[in-house]
Amino acid sequence: MIEENIKEIIKREHNNDNEQIEVIFSDKKRILVEAPAGCGKTKTMISKIAYMIATKQICNPKKILVLTFSVNAAYKIKKELSSILPSLLSRFLISPLEINNNVFVSNYHGFCRRILKLYGYLLDENLAKIEYLKGVDDDKPEKLVELKIGLPSEVADQISSYSDAIKTLNKKYLNKYFEYYIEKIKEYFLPNGYIPFNAILLLTLKLFSEYERILDFYRSYYPIIIIDEFQDTNILGWTLLKKLVTENTHLMIMGDSLQRIYGFIGAIPNIMEKAKQKFGLYEFKLSKNYRYNGNEDMLTLDKNVRKIAQNPLDPAIEKNAIVDILEFSNQIEEANGIISLIKKILGQTPSAKIAILVKQRSKNTSIILDLFGKNNISYFYALYSEEDVSYINFHQMLLQEFIDIVSTYKNRFNKTICNKIIQEARKIVNEKNEDKEIVNSLFYLFQIFLEKIFTDFNFLSMEEKIELIRDVLENKALKQYMGYIDANIIISTIHGAKGLEWEYVILPDLEQYSFPNWKGLCGKCRNKQECEIDWNQADSNFEKEFYEELNLFYVGVTRARKKVYFTWSKKRLNKNNKEEQTKLSCLLRLPGIIHRKNNAF
Repeated sequence: MIEENIKEIIKREHNNDNEQIEVIFSDKKRILVEAPAGCGKTKTMISKIAYMIATKQICNPKKILVLTFSVNAAYKIKKELSSILPSLLSRFLISPLEINNNVFVSNYHGFCRRILKLYGYLLDENLAKIEYLKGVDDDKPEKLVELKIGLPSEVADQISSYSDAIKTLNKKYLNKYFEYYIEKIKEYFLPNGYIPFNAILLLTLKLFSEYERILDFYRSYYPIIIIDEFQDTNILGWTLLKKLVTENTHLMIMGDSLQRIYGFIGAIPNIMEKAKQKFGLYEFKLSKNYRYNGNEDMLTLDKNVRKIAQNPLDPAIEKNAIVDILEFSNQIEEANGIISLIKKILGQTPSAKIAILVKQRSKNTSIILDLFGKNNISYFYALYSEEDVSYINFHQMLLQEFIDIVSTYKNRFNKTICNKIIQEARKIVNEKNEDKEIVNSLFYLFQIFLEKIFTDFNFLSMEEKIELIRDVLENKALKQYMGYIDANIIISTIHGAKGLEWEYVILPDLEQYSFPNWKGLCGKCRNKQECEIDWNQADSNFEKEFYEELNLFYVGVTRARKKVYFTWSKKRLNKNNKEEQTKLSCLLRLPGIIHRKNNAF
């Protein structure tokens, strides 16, 4: 009776979406869910968890483990679970406390840090207080030497080379120097209060290899594992998952291979297919797009890009997507055209939210920002990536202040302490020569983030709130709070906008050598004269670069809820600041994409 009742409730919640319902009620032990943007992936996951809890598929003290790539995605899932699950399960006398006891949600680093806090002392006594260790990136040897922990330059080089091997998936190198890496982390970093981010996962893998009883405990403790955003998994996350999964583990993997845009930091190519083969996953696909329900232009564009990804040589295009591609003579005109477009949108809908998303900051971006100033157009600046020095320094500086102040207050946390952190951080920033535009933007994001701690995430315990702040700062994830910005206009990189959405999106610089750029696809293209993809001359490296660019293009397009505009210039400024002729990007010449006529400003 309980099973039938929960099924009826869930069916109503999902409007009888057969694809979602099939996933939720499936009795298959191992499944793969391919879920494009806007197809209700998170909602499906939460209902699946509700169904498993209601039908007693998991009982205390065992838990469902939900892992995801990013810290913000993990806490958004936590928030959804805390607000939706109780209402779904209230009829079955299942309390919120019982729900919390049944599910543990984290990103990979948070999960491993928790394990090391409990058992890390078996490897090194300093890991018993891992929450007080300062997280550092280990990809730049000069930065490691600057920590002043007595690290010889040759050891710093080796540690940094190990980080590079993670990004490039060099398994042979990783295996060969694994013990060396662990030894040097224990010798130089841990005794001096530091821990590299990669080391958090690597030390957990070391713990599991040396203490099999601990690994067996976690295998038993988490008989059901759900992985979200799986397309972004790197070799460390993949190795961890393979350790945790046994023949008895129930496994659900969710993601979208077309939204894999972190290849440059180690996201494994074709990881969804690898997992399918490795674990014998039964595949489900969610195809009904709720974000673009009734929006035929966006639905068709979304569908066509996905068809191209499936078969770029001969995509099964059923209907052309008609899109607005605004053409200009040069980049000054393009920037003015974007200003006119924004004014037109806001003139029609004053409350509209608009994002200008770029592949990377360019000369054209600077022209746009300059014209914003001249036209007194206010906007939120978010043109930073996780690799920008100022972006990294800001997070590390805040993290240090946070750790110091919270430890001073004996792990208490409230709004007064938050204000203290901000005040102290501002003093430090004023003493340093950081990019003020980036710093001011990040301070605003940090304040918004703290406000959300005491509103949206108020259901968390004090310890969990402290853990969330630490996770966000360690993972350099403040940019994910752009979705809460009040500004009508945001200008950001596409990478920074991943997971967010706005009503309107403008993608500028859709021309040869800009998007894609020379370092990406254009430098490897053998058909530069026509700026069209010639698959007869393409090699495997070219194909890899094509998918990297297509994935980024798709993520940019799907940040728009209502409409996406593309702009390009017939002449662009090259790296020598000279104007040169260029062509419309090959990405807008792909099959199934047609230019809407008479739409220029």
